[in-house]
Amino acid sequence: MKAVLIVFNQSISDEVYDILEKLNIRGFTRWLDVHGRGSEKGEPHFGTHIWPSVNGVLLTIVDEDIVEPILEEVKRINSLVEEEGLRTFVWNIEQAV
Repeated sequence: MKAVLIVFNQSISDEVYDILEKLNIRGFTRWLDVHGRGSEKGEPHFGTHIWPSVNGVLLTIVDEDIVEPILEEVKRINSLVEEEGLRTFVWNIEQAV
């Protein structure tokens, strides 16, 4: 099993949730109104008067064979909205209860 963490500008929430629907991923946890700044480019997302945008974070635990389709969808969306902010991280899950 793998953990997939997707960090995204809340303005593209629907696109991110569409990935889950498209790939029949039912379980996830999300955090809203998350603040941050990308390590490479783009504007800060601080939820302030000067930097008003904010992020969402979504975590899903999936079988390994689903990871590549998720990454392909994220890359596709990111190519369309590159300046909005969209990053994905994957790591191993050793145990789950």
